Amino acid sequence: MYHLFCFLLLMSMTCCLGASADSSRTVNLVKNGISRYRIVIPRNPSPAVSYAAEELQRFVEECTGARLPVTAEERFAFAPSVLIGPCRKSRKAGLLEQAAALPEDGVIIRSLGRDFALLGQNERGNLYSIYVFLERYLGVRFLAWDQMHVPKRTDLSLPRINFSYAPPFMYRETLYYDSFPKEIAARQRLNGPTTKCDESVGGKIDFFPYVHSFNDLIPEKEYFEQHPEYFGLQGGRRVAGKVHAQICLSNPDVLSIATKTVLKWIVEHPEVPIIDVSQNDGTGACECDSCVAIVNEEGSQHGPILRFVNAIADEVAKKYPDKWIETLAYAYSTAPPRITKPRNNVIIRLCHAGCFFHGFERCDLGSQHALWLEGWSKLTNRIFVWYYGTNFRHYLGPNPNLDGLARDIKYYGDHRVNGVMVQCNYQGHGGELAELRQYLCAQLLWDPTQDPMKIREDFCRGYYGEAWAVVMEFLAKMDEFARGDAHVFAVWEPQDIMSPEFVAEALTLLETAYSLSDTPAIRNRIEKLMLPYWYLYLRYPTKYGLTKEEAGAYLKPVKRVIEANAIEFVCEGGEPNAQQWLAQIEAEYGVLDEGVLYSLLSEKPVETVNCDDWRLNSVEREGRHVATILHHPPAEGDGTATFELRLPPNEKTALTFATVIAAPTVDGVRFSILVDEKEVWSETKTLFLPLKTADEKTGHEGILPTQDPFADHRVDLSDYAGQTIRLTFCVNALSNSDYDWANWVRPQIVLTNR
Repeated sequence: MYHLFCFLLLMSMTCCLGASADSSRTVNLVKNGISRYRIVIPRNPSPAVSYAAEELQRFVEECTGARLPVTAEERFAFAPSVLIGPCRKSRKAGLLEQAAALPEDGVIIRSLGRDFALLGQNERGNLYSIYVFLERYLGVRFLAWDQMHVPKRTDLSLPRINFSYAPPFMYRETLYYDSFPKEIAARQRLNGPTTKCDESVGGKIDFFPYVHSFNDLIPEKEYFEQHPEYFGLQGGRRVAGKVHAQICLSNPDVLSIATKTVLKWIVEHPEVPIIDVSQNDGTGACECDSCVAIVNEEGSQHGPILRFVNAIADEVAKKYPDKWIETLAYAYSTAPPRITKPRNNVIIRLCHAGCFFHGFERCDLGSQHALWLEGWSKLTNRIFVWYYGTNFRHYLGPNPNLDGLARDIKYYGDHRVNGVMVQCNYQGHGGELAELRQYLCAQLLWDPTQDPMKIREDFCRGYYGEAWAVVMEFLAKMDEFARGDAHVFAVWEPQDIMSPEFVAEALTLLETAYSLSDTPAIRNRIEKLMLPYWYLYLRYPTKYGLTKEEAGAYLKPVKRVIEANAIEFVCEGGEPNAQQWLAQIEAEYGVLDEGVLYSLLSEKPVETVNCDDWRLNSVEREGRHVATILHHPPAEGDGTATFELRLPPNEKTALTFATVIAAPTVDGVRFSILVDEKEVWSETKTLFLPLKTADEKTGHEGILPTQDPFADHRVDLSDYAGQTIRLTFCVNALSNSDYDWANWVRPQIVLTNR
């Protein structure tokens, strides 16, 4: 990463250093499916150069049928060649020096007589030169993890080429789960720390820790009890933690400890070029007199942060001049200070704020963000951006932000930003428009001067087959909707924004696209486009004018698409995950099994009393998610939920259910069932379904189970045949309600035989 330092100091230089095919004269690389060319690599190639040769060989063959042999440069010296990396002929032509002078990840493609030289500023650049060559001159498109477009031809003629380029963003990351594998990350020229890019593809730009590192620098478990003064003062008391709690940045002991920790991290992670020193998540700035005085002097909450970070950066520069310190400008600290400037080895990561639909430049919702970016740009040439690109509450919901997203990336490219990370569904497969949004971002992060509509068209032609034009029409409809008066950012309720008329029009277009799809793969991709709108119908049937039966008709296709595409999450964090949500939706909409009179999962109680929580939930049992009602008891007394149900005459019936506590309860829960206010069944349970991790703050683990924490039960109701009964579910916390996540599992009334 030696050139990282030079790159950021020289970012005011232009990035595009020439791009031309300077003559109409052409060279036949392949003619009638046959080629005289070979791929030439140095005698001792780096892993990235060897990988680049394999990739070029693969795609030229897939495109033309001609397999170019890969040879070391000493062999067959007189054969026409495609030279990859630091070959002697490229060195003699002065290309190595020209490549080294490019900013980070720059590429050169140059005609040398009948030969072609492909190389880069670094190892990634050597590989990227292959992908740029394939895209620019062969028409290859690396659309998604599951789709590439490789045009077929028997002849491949190339003009004389004199092309060099370096992206304005030296750090490029799309935080989508399916962008992490090294194959697609390298092909789309993504180089962030979440990718799995190793030495074979030129490595990546790594950070340690990723962000929010104050609690790692001054761990509360290690220091809070003896030194509460190390932690931020809030409302007159010291507060520690990972969220909504910060450290006291004016305390000299805190600075000393943090500096030693950063220096230790550098020793422990010598391969990492960027060390993060940034605030914890949320708010909680220190309110002590010293910190407040700095804030007042600087006119910004970032004043104490930047002075603290600069002091650490000074010590790092003395011992490790090639290392960088990154810090966030985030939440309460986004505005730049008016006095202190970042040191030359400090990177500011500005967290994006602005309207998804319109882009921050064109919308009052983001007006301050433009001012903050302008302010930081006056202080430093070293700015990364953390961009939010999805609805974190509803990964599967519609999010018409493609136009605003493109506008914002282009704005950053024009305003001295050095790197951008676009955060989307990083937890698992799927997410609304995941593949298109990832491709659009990757293309614009590499070259923000591109036409976003041309990028869309390339994607749709290659990804949706014969349906591509209708999908483009659907995307245009999304753009039109986004140009309205609604403004959204990061976390929002789609039912408040997405009109029934728009949802109906979107589905009509997508149904037309589906009818044009001629393969199972394309039909599945069109159904993935439909999924967000089916999701709305199931989540908010009343809003969209559907009866329960009409909404329930979408359950089967939603389940099919989620399972076929291994979609794991419906929102950030994972509660509920996709399988849990499906279990809940199936319980709410699913057809009753034969012999089931009532599923209480889909019935509404006529009365709830003292319930800390009563809602549809799900838990995992024997490897599958089953629907439950989460029924949290109050701290004192009973929590009850009552149903009024008519039982059929002359029939024998029973209430069937299971009970489980889905957290590490302290002393258990008493469950009971009442019919017409008379208790007919009870159980005190202390076994529980263990959480994946104990509570991080308290370390509480509760009473560990020694057997299956589920218990199946049956309450005979035959004596109430022909009557309307009041059926009451009751829970009691006993002496302690902590972690009493009591669940009634699939409670239903069934026909029975005694």
